[in-house]
Amino acid sequence: MDLISLIQEGSTSFLYLAAVGLVLGSLHGLEPGHSKTMMAAFIVAVRGTPLQAVLLGVSAAFSHSIIVWVLALLALSWGDEAIGERLEPWFIGGSGAVVIAVGLFMLWRAFRRTGARRHHHDEDAHARAHARELEARFAGGRASGLQTVGFGLVGGLIPCPAAITVLLLCLGIGQFWLGVGMVASFSVGLAATLVAVGMVAVLGLRYATRRFSAPDRLFASAPYVSGALILIVGTYMAWSGWLHLAAA
Repeated sequence: MDLISLIQEGSTSFLYLAAVGLVLGSLHGLEPGHSKTMMAAFIVAVRGTPLQAVLLGVSAAFSHSIIVWVLALLALSWGDEAIGERLEPWFIGGSGAVVIAVGLFMLWRAFRRTGARRHHHDEDAHARAHARELEARFAGGRASGLQTVGFGLVGGLIPCPAAITVLLLCLGIGQFWLGVGMVASFSVGLAATLVAVGMVAVLGLRYATRRFSAPDRLFASAPYVSGALILIVGTYMAWSGWLHLAAA
């Protein structure tokens, strides 16, 4: 029996329904084309930490919950349960556009730092020391906590029609708090999958760094690789959203 039938039946305990929602959310995170690809690319690009992997997964799950509620309320207001499916390509394309902007900004910042280092190359010892300090701070292409959360929020803006359907069903039968719990359990499952993907990327990158020595030039190119990876992922998302709109 599927989740919708269990909810309609009305005799299933909330804990069991929440457990099913948790599993479905985890499996949803494994579906092709989800934001896990963008999360992993971001972690690898900025040589992320375990904390950043957690921040990415949790922030993506949070924005995913918000967008599910927004679309469900719009569907109730307009009487159109398919509104989530029709708006999904727009969210994918919009998220892709934001990610493209992030990638371009990272590339611009990398070129700007390179120019600044060249400008300071022939100055006095104090200026050269300051330039080396800046280089050591930014050469890894790392992202701040706020940037990580922002990127995760963008990645979670891709709605799930199944979650919207379950929420609409709960609201339709007058079970508001059941809907809150189901969306929450679904989002926790999604967050767990995204965090796990991020952790695998972090640990894999650390292992590769220790196992294979890389020349300084390769690490110095990290900011450019960061921007390029994010730009590629954003372009793919925007193109995917456009293809869905063109096929509609």
